[in-house]
Amino acid sequence: MKYLNLKPLLIITLLFYAFVASAQSGAVYSFIFDVDPELTDFVKVERNNSNWLSDFSVSKIFPEELINSIKIKTEEAFTEKLQMPVKMCFYRDKRGRVYDSGGNGGRLEGLPSNSFKGAKVNCTENNRYIRYYVKISNGGSTSVTFGNNKSKTNTKPSLRIHATVFDGNKNKVWKKNIEINDFANLRSVKRYYGVFDVTKSEVLSHVDIYAIYIMGLEQLMKE
Repeated sequence: MKYLNLKPLLIITLLFYAFVASAQSGAVYSFIFDVDPELTDFVKVERNNSNWLSDFSVSKIFPEELINSIKIKTEEAFTEKLQMPVKMCFYRDKRGRVYDSGGNGGRLEGLPSNSFKGAKVNCTENNRYIRYYVKISNGGSTSVTFGNNKSKTNTKPSLRIHATVFDGNKNKVWKKNIEINDFANLRSVKRYYGVFDVTKSEVLSHVDIYAIYIMGLEQLMKE
């Protein structure tokens, strides 16, 4: 009786599955990262008797290094979590121009702002598509007024992250939300000068924002 040697077939099968696994990849197609301007405006002037040009503020600028570090750490975290390469997926128009999240109202610019349908066109041959939202906001404030021309406020930052991973048919394969409120207070002082209110505040630096985000990212990726 002749016996079939199954060893070569087994090797070929294992190689095939290894190839399929290695061909899988993921794309972060929507990455919104908002920081409440209240946490980054270190000087704010408000005109309290008119709605026209009623306020003016000076904020910390989010440097490009911060954006790049956030993108890299996010890609690395999802790559490890999903066990496949994960990259940012940007919307491109018919001329090939790349569009991102912009930078208005405390939103970090330079991050993907795409739809699932757009991601299927702009970032083909992916197995996982990731929708991602990060928000650093005012988690609560307490104020004390001194006389008629001064008040002090303590503000506690709060972090929320929402992540959803879809397959190629937009079926949810993983979803998780987290919230962290255990951060040090930021202090601000408001003084009143006639029709103007002037607030000077402690604010989150770009290093603070990065550290807060990394803390949240690590908690998000925990089982």
